[in-house]
Amino acid sequence: MIDEILELIKPARKILILTHNNPDPDTIASAYGLKFIFHTIYKKRCTIAYEGLIGRAENRELVKECKIEMHLSKKLNFSRYEILVLVDSQPTAGNVYIPKGFFPQIVIDHHNFRKATSKAKIYDVRQEAGSTSTIITQYIRHLGLEPDRYVATALYYGIKTDTIGSARSNSKTDLEMMSFLLPKISLNKLSKIETPELPKYYFKNLKKAIEQSEIIDDLIFCNLEEVRNADLIAETSDFLLRMRDIKWSFVTGRIDNICYFSLRCKSSRKKVGTIALQIVRNLGTGGGHMKSAGGQIPLENKEYPQIVEIIKKRLLKKLGIIIDKVDIKSI
Repeated sequence: MIDEILELIKPARKILILTHNNPDPDTIASAYGLKFIFHTIYKKRCTIAYEGLIGRAENRELVKECKIEMHLSKKLNFSRYEILVLVDSQPTAGNVYIPKGFFPQIVIDHHNFRKATSKAKIYDVRQEAGSTSTIITQYIRHLGLEPDRYVATALYYGIKTDTIGSARSNSKTDLEMMSFLLPKISLNKLSKIETPELPKYYFKNLKKAIEQSEIIDDLIFCNLEEVRNADLIAETSDFLLRMRDIKWSFVTGRIDNICYFSLRCKSSRKKVGTIALQIVRNLGTGGGHMKSAGGQIPLENKEYPQIVEIIKKRLLKKLGIIIDKVDIKSI
């Protein structure tokens, strides 16, 4: 597939590589790895762009330590780029900023295939891959390229966080690509990325999460209300899922005029991404993986508490939890 992609971009002078909003390590590393390929093969001028915030401390450290230059999408003139590439997301997923009148010619992702993606000139969507960074690393190995320590470290961390790093599903290919990258990474940089200093608001958020969480059967639910960034919602969901006797974590939060949620499950037998889609039907967008998912709902003409109650009730119904038959407990 990478050979076809290289053939398509060959005539282009400028290429825009888009991550999804509020980028995580996998989408950041995927974009960075693709930029490395395009520059190494054809010396192409590539711009990596995102919308939202790079909120999580680890993600900011990743960008800093691996020297990844990223720009805000809304500050760019999309018409200046001949090729638009979307990584770790797909058109109509609802988590990427693309101005009206533009559409990616290339889509590379590992989430469930979306019908709109078929309109791209080239798409490489592999649901069996644990991360998009895995796909990009396969491209690099196929081309016989030697990534420097910055690219290798970013891709390694991108694969790790989307697979074994969060106890999510991983395949033999994911592990093979991590093994391919391991001798090339900087262990010092990886250590700094994984253990960054955390801001005070991170601990304030944890305090709030513990105080406001409620246990409903084997689900722990927390409404964080106003938060600084969407990463806090996902981090809280991961943190709460570690509780003994809990199988599900569901966390909601509000940023400006959008309700975000994060859904986690300890079992890989549950199609969490599908459930996320179902609970936001006709309200917003959602999706994810076997064990983790998330989504967002625009609050235009809607009240945040009302939306939280709706998606919470839908989730409980999907999980077969009847409120009247269980005790709701605080932590």
